[in-house]
Amino acid sequence: MWKPPVLETERLILRDLRESDAQAVFSYARKPRISKYTLWEPHQSVDDSLSYIKDYAWKSYAEEVPEPFAIELKSNGKMIGCTGCFWVSRRDKTMELAYVISDEYWGQGIVAEASMAVLEYCFGNCDVERIQCRCKAENDASLRVMEKLGMKYEGNLRNSLFHRNRFWDMKCCSILKEEFLAR
Repeated sequence: MWKPPVLETERLILRDLRESDAQAVFSYARKPRISKYTLWEPHQSVDDSLSYIKDYAWKSYAEEVPEPFAIELKSNGKMIGCTGCFWVSRRDKTMELAYVISDEYWGQGIVAEASMAVLEYCFGNCDVERIQCRCKAENDASLRVMEKLGMKYEGNLRNSLFHRNRFWDMKCCSILKEEFLAR
């Protein structure tokens, strides 16, 4: 089965998710603070995290989709989150970036560092023209990550998501291949 390549940054190793990562995924995915702005519910057990790896990640890899990459710290080998790009439309050459990281590492620039490496990989290896990213409007930290990546704010998609018994506005940003390569 295809797996995403190993990518390295100054502080991180980005790699495929493995069964052995289930406990690490559970350690952050169980926290309501982490899942507050995600589209998934907090994991209730390590089995939920193992199911995410086997049923979501491995299915993506089988389709040669570079998402999710495990984010691993070079300093201690600890897996602390995920990032990657999935297809919105292959025909329109559009992908979407997604990321999550343990709250212990918020505010350290790790998600931006990891996601920049993923953007470099996708623009260099996938037939993609546009990579977008969306977040619930209240998620200011996620919007800051998008700005650090050089993405342009495209607008607020009013009441575009019904989740957890309410409508959410979504903020949308994107970067085009030519913009990314010119940076």
